[in-house]
Amino acid sequence: MAKTSSKIGRPTKYNSALVEEICNVIASSSKGTKVLCKENMHWPCQDTLFTWLKKYPEFSEQYAQAKICQIELLVDEILEIADDESNDCFIDEDGKPVSNNSVINRARLKIDTRKWLACKLVPKVYGNKIDIDSDQNISMSEELLKLSAELDSKYAREY
Repeated sequence: MAKTSSKIGRPTKYNSALVEEICNVIASSSKGTKVLCKENMHWPCQDTLFTWLKKYPEFSEQYAQAKICQIELLVDEILEIADDESNDCFIDEDGKPVSNNSVINRARLKIDTRKWLACKLVPKVYGNKIDIDSDQNISMSEELLKLSAELDSKYAREY
């Protein structure tokens, strides 16, 4: 008798309702997937999410859209952090206002981290714009050709 092959391992939790929930929560939260997976006990672990991204194209598309929405949240947070000056100063023992450098530096770190994420995950919208002057590009090409010719003549061997 021939044996029928069966899949080994646990059955997958993958279903459209769970995928929709995961993507909705990611889109409306500034937390990372690792933290969200820990907070939502019925979700699979982060490694499983990454496996699903490779295995299920429809999940991959929804996830990408959710991450774009998440970046919009992070951009809003950048504005909130920058506008919040509530703890930037404090009054010392002499009654003088003093800058709270640790709070300011922490806010700067939060802003820079969110800007970096936005730049990397949605580069078309938040990436650095590079303006290349065509005249400069031509002169650089000519300079490279000259340098290449100089190196060729310097290291040329006669056989």
